[in-house]
Amino acid sequence: MLNSEQQQIAHFNKKLLNTKSRCQKCAVNSLCLPSGLNDDELAELESVITSSKITNKNQTVFTLGEAFTSLFVVHSGMFKTTVVDESGKERIISFHLPGEIMGLDGIHSNVYQSTSTALAMSSFCKIPYNGLLDIAEDYPVIQRNLLKVMSKEIFNCKKNHLDLGSKAKLALFIKNISRRFKARGYSDEEFFLPISQRDIASYLGMAEETLSRIFKKLQKQEVVKYSKHILTILDKSELSEIIEH
Repeated sequence: MLNSEQQQIAHFNKKLLNTKSRCQKCAVNSLCLPSGLNDDELAELESVITSSKITNKNQTVFTLGEAFTSLFVVHSGMFKTTVVDESGKERIISFHLPGEIMGLDGIHSNVYQSTSTALAMSSFCKIPYNGLLDIAEDYPVIQRNLLKVMSKEIFNCKKNHLDLGSKAKLALFIKNISRRFKARGYSDEEFFLPISQRDIASYLGMAEETLSRIFKKLQKQEVVKYSKHILTILDKSELSEIIEH
């Protein structure tokens, strides 16, 4: 018998999981490297992609310091990537939704600079990097798509380090997650978020107690509702106001 959280995870993955992992049949192919490719280019890309692999909650895909060999595209569910700071404490640097690429930080040094972990039962496609480079030489559009993905990663990193107060940081996080769900064809007002408050606090660089207090304030002000990992945005305009002031 599934408990309520397991039922929510199953529902979340049922909506996002497409067991046929090839790019032409993938529900999120417009969000990652296959975007804009013709049939021949897709066939070449598919030739190096490992079929979608399902992973359970808390399983790792790659670990900090491991030799870099491949990129990983989220197929369903959600993942987090973490690093270890100077004090030895784990810190979350990103959350990945379907269509987003993990492992880009390993390209420059040939070792992964972070650890990727599933936040719920999820799946991913594996793309060997050397194989990707080989076909990119013949198909410049694939190379352009890779550069676009890397540029977007840099831009998002800069956005996440804006000098904002704690309340505005949380509001921006909620708004960005909302936009990402909308880009995948899902509601941007209510969605299942399999992320603990501890993980959100780590990502935003604040104490868990501070995050909990801000969530309670936003709920009291009827800006958002957050219960059992279901996040509902009740007042979009007020959420934007919080970010801007």
